[in-house]
Amino acid sequence: MGTLHHGDCLEVMAAMDAGSVDAVVCDPPYNVGKKYGDYSDNLPVDEYLVWLRMVYLEASRVSRDAVVFFPGIHHMFDVHEMLRGTGLRVVRPLAWHKKEFAGDLWSDGPAMCWEPIVWASGCKHPFYNRIFGTQGRDCLVVPSIHGNPHKGPHPCPKPLPVMRWLVNLFAPPQGLVLDPLMGSGTTGVACAMEGREFIGIDRELVYVKIARRRIAAAEAQTRLEVD
Repeated sequence: MGTLHHGDCLEVMAAMDAGSVDAVVCDPPYNVGKKYGDYSDNLPVDEYLVWLRMVYLEASRVSRDAVVFFPGIHHMFDVHEMLRGTGLRVVRPLAWHKKEFAGDLWSDGPAMCWEPIVWASGCKHPFYNRIFGTQGRDCLVVPSIHGNPHKGPHPCPKPLPVMRWLVNLFAPPQGLVLDPLMGSGTTGVACAMEGREFIGIDRELVYVKIARRRIAAAEAQTRLEVD
């Protein structure tokens, strides 16, 4: 199953060796008032950006290359501030598009049916897997999800196809992926399905338990398919 940690990601990463994982893939809280257990998702903006900068500073230390993250629509223009002083630079922006967008959720303008993703690295020549077809492009189209079964205990789980796409693009085969803000474990499920090792961290025990069950089920299914 890899290794799952219940704790603060900054403390857990601080105890990890430099360059001990191949890639970091994470989806941090967007600071928009969602309910993540005891975590406050409504910090002053400056405080939120300082916290993210600390997360990405540690992520850049433990990763040998890629740090891939979702900045959120509300903070997509704050990315350079998030990365200031971390040693990371933006290699390229990516996105995922919600096909047949479910509902019209306006927020001071036309309803947005895509979300930004940032591929960052401290390497001069960042690694990525050269994949042919739609999986090798910088925008993935995903059917809208109605009634995501993992939304409830966790307010905003990412679609599994999105995380499988990112793991395949930025983690070498049989590589080790870290998600320091694991949530309900979708990145770990993606790693189990795509033959990567996984380390996950979350401060909420309920999410760690959900992630453990989901990843174990994905590994069992993968073993059945291989056999």
